Amino acid sequence: MTMFDRITRAARRRRRSRASALGALLASAALVAAACSGSAATGAPSAAVPSQAAPSVEAPSTAASLAASDAGYTGPPVTISYSTWGDATELKSQRAMVDAFQAANPNITVNVTESDWEPYWDSLQTAIAGGAAPDVFAMDGPLFPDYESRGVLLDLKPYIDRDGYDLGQLADQAVADFTTPDGQFGLPRDLNVVALYYNKKMFDAAGIPYPDGTWDWAKLVDVAKQLTVRSADGKTSQWGLYSETTDMENFWSELVWQNGGDIVSADKKTNLIGSDAAAGGIQFLQDLIYKDKVLPDPTVWPSDSGDAFEQGKAAMEVNGSWLVATDIAAGLDFGIAPLPKGPAGQATSINPTGAVVSKTTKNPDAAWAFVKYLTSPAAQTQLMQLKSSMPANKEVLAGPFATSFDGAQTLADAIAYAHLKPSFKGYNEWSTALQTELDANVFTDPKKTAKQAIADVLPQLDSILAKQ
Repeated sequence: MTMFDRITRAARRRRRSRASALGALLASAALVAAACSGSAATGAPSAAVPSQAAPSVEAPSTAASLAASDAGYTGPPVTISYSTWGDATELKSQRAMVDAFQAANPNITVNVTESDWEPYWDSLQTAIAGGAAPDVFAMDGPLFPDYESRGVLLDLKPYIDRDGYDLGQLADQAVADFTTPDGQFGLPRDLNVVALYYNKKMFDAAGIPYPDGTWDWAKLVDVAKQLTVRSADGKTSQWGLYSETTDMENFWSELVWQNGGDIVSADKKTNLIGSDAAAGGIQFLQDLIYKDKVLPDPTVWPSDSGDAFEQGKAAMEVNGSWLVATDIAAGLDFGIAPLPKGPAGQATSINPTGAVVSKTTKNPDAAWAFVKYLTSPAAQTQLMQLKSSMPANKEVLAGPFATSFDGAQTLADAIAYAHLKPSFKGYNEWSTALQTELDANVFTDPKKTAKQAIADVLPQLDSILAKQ
């Protein structure tokens, strides 16, 4: 079995779409091929549409294509392609936004292609390698550097400057995730944070007050023990807590930050995950499974068996804001609280999805108009009604979203203390190496402490970051 096969299989074991690292792996292989052929990184817009030529960063005012105003697209009739991932409900929402955009911009037709997470990246890489990339496509934050570094994305800064587009209207961390020293290569379309979900009926039955912002790690353990129900033969019928351990975003990265540690340095050149504070955060998660026995390990509750909280088998769950619609559909009476504080205070993660434009698009004005619309209050209000992700627009976040359902304000407030999920070139290789070690020796089978496991894989992690 090749390294490619091993990593691909490891990635495909991950249940939640945003947790999968497969996209970056496929990106690396296909983008290298594209770079060799020159089709994706250096292809120029067709001379047959000079009004749509890509702008010059140095002198955008001289480009004919920069005549469009912020009020809307004013160029000739064009058709652009938009590619995204999601389930049936999410895709219905995306199509509704496309319909609204086309109504406001009748000279632009948007052809939408959509799929689940893994096929999405596979198809995207094939299209990029073949010189047929979508004009606009969705981009996961951690995978962004592997695309931008290979020169397949259009710098949007000339358009931002031309239109006086205010980046300050969008969540700061989400904007930063698509910003490099060379330009702005995408805008955040939506975002997600991680919080504590709780089953109100289970808390009421036990006579326990609902979680709130005063909770800390000790309180979490104490209440989770009270809400874990076992029979005389030791079988667990109700877990106090549930979370997925197969990706940092679901819980362990938050524990690292709450314990005063970090994952990588700000310049992405140094691993910080090996510190005592970082390892201590991950150790707390292992202890929840094997010491406190309040959270099922992946062998007891494998990811392919579904979500224990959603199925009414766990009283609490640490997971992302993307689960709101799922839990509503499951008929749960649930609430949302901030994550319990760690020794170093409060922290959660934020992971945006961006909208990016292909560098080879023949219709950059139309593509930019569409990307800009996706971040508008109108489109963001449509997006928030789906409840499977949070709007990136601050006006919508603070206004209609915060009052749109019970717990929405808690999610919106979490952005203030959120850390960006790490995003750097080689993220897939790095995260797969670390997660494989943690899965095998910390979370699935406690053969090692978190500190020992990280120490064993750290040389490999160091060699990956050295390629930056």
